[in-house]
Amino acid sequence: MPDYHIAANFFSLSLAIMCLILVWPHARRNQTAFCFALLQLCLIGHLLTPYLAGHSDSHFLQWLSTSLRTALPATFWLVCNLSFDDNFRLNRRTLVIPALVVIPPTLSTLISYLFGFSYSSTTQWLTTNLPQWLEFLLIAHALTTAVRSMRDDLVEARREIRVWMLSSVGFFIALVVVMEQFFGGGPASFVIAQPILLSLFLMIFYGRLFQFREGVLFPHSIEQKESETSLSQEVTAPVQEDPMVAPLRTIMEEQHFYRTEGITISDLAEELHTQEYRLRKLINQQLGYRNFNDFLNGYRIHEACQRLSKPEESSIPVLTIALDTGFRSLSAFNRAFKERTGITPTQYRKQKPEVPPQPLKNQVLTETEMAD
Repeated sequence: MPDYHIAANFFSLSLAIMCLILVWPHARRNQTAFCFALLQLCLIGHLLTPYLAGHSDSHFLQWLSTSLRTALPATFWLVCNLSFDDNFRLNRRTLVIPALVVIPPTLSTLISYLFGFSYSSTTQWLTTNLPQWLEFLLIAHALTTAVRSMRDDLVEARREIRVWMLSSVGFFIALVVVMEQFFGGGPASFVIAQPILLSLFLMIFYGRLFQFREGVLFPHSIEQKESETSLSQEVTAPVQEDPMVAPLRTIMEEQHFYRTEGITISDLAEELHTQEYRLRKLINQQLGYRNFNDFLNGYRIHEACQRLSKPEESSIPVLTIALDTGFRSLSAFNRAFKERTGITPTQYRKQKPEVPPQPLKNQVLTETEMAD
């Protein structure tokens, strides 16, 4: 291996280790930070695999590095979803596909080494080829997630990372995977340039990423946020309400602008005669929302709860109420309703619990909270 390849790879390795050290303290209390730290471990495994394969007699270390390398696309998928989809949660259902990508090839390699098994072509396809195709699907979905809800993202720094940073990471991972799996590593020029391009890219990526506050990708947990809020209330006065909050309240609460199907933040900014970036900042920093759809759904579900609680509207179908409040489909309404209330609209109509407050009430953040 040429000396400049070795230098570039070890430079990338040092960057990944540095990033892992910086992120690890947050990984203990935050799922996104934990998966981001795991992504750095997978990158370290990817960088070490060529050296361990050629210079180490330890089959365990070779297997471990190869397994981490195999998990790189799946971990990237988890990071993208946790970072850019505020409704994504780690659970058994969301971990099924990453498990199918990582576990079969990892176990088959280990079992083959320990017991000397020779797999049939069918087993080989299930443990190797199928996970490879799933890798491509995960990368494609991750890139789609990074771009899909960009317009509704209210965190400006996260919008920048979404487009120019992690999407580029996904493109690089996809390119490497395609070249390695289908083209034997790619043309000679790509093989020569890859370590250098990777080191330069990581240097720019990490340097840009850590210019932002930790709350951009790793928002505080609810428990920590509540603790910090209680302390800030003792030592910090609330930030003065932005003058734009009053007209925003009027257009949402009195004119019911949220009922408009397919409404975008551009439509709302135009109605308020203000710039889109200023409205994003207002809703994010003054009202505490990270996603425009969540902001709209707060009003829609508040009205839906009011109507579901009224005896005179008990005969009106749930679908009608969903469409009247601005939802495009019953499934979207049911999903958003259950996320906010914990029960389905039908259960809510039967139980008639307390109607949740309107989203704009008591939402002004303190200076300490805005700095997070």
